[in-house]
Amino acid sequence: MENLVALKLFRDNQLKGLYYVKGKDFEIDFYDEINSRLLQVTYTSDKIEEREIRSLLKAEEMLRTKELIVITYDIESEEEREGKKIKLIPLYKFLLS
Repeated sequence: MENLVALKLFRDNQLKGLYYVKGKDFEIDFYDEINSRLLQVTYTSDKIEEREIRSLLKAEEMLRTKELIVITYDIESEEEREGKKIKLIPLYKFLLS
């Protein structure tokens, strides 16, 4: 799943502004600097693990992005944590966007 997301991001951004973020106690799969968003990829089909959300919030605190996204296998919804909106997007919809 991460490879598919990476290929789409590389294509959309023309190989620019895409990073992996690692902090002391968290990591984020993709920081899309061009579109100011953090993307976390997880293969889950029932419930998002709390560590995925925590990682997004910690990285957002550092980078101040506009959008927080968790790409899932098939979950689609939106959550709000600590005043931040987090979009949960199924992989197929992300790839088609």
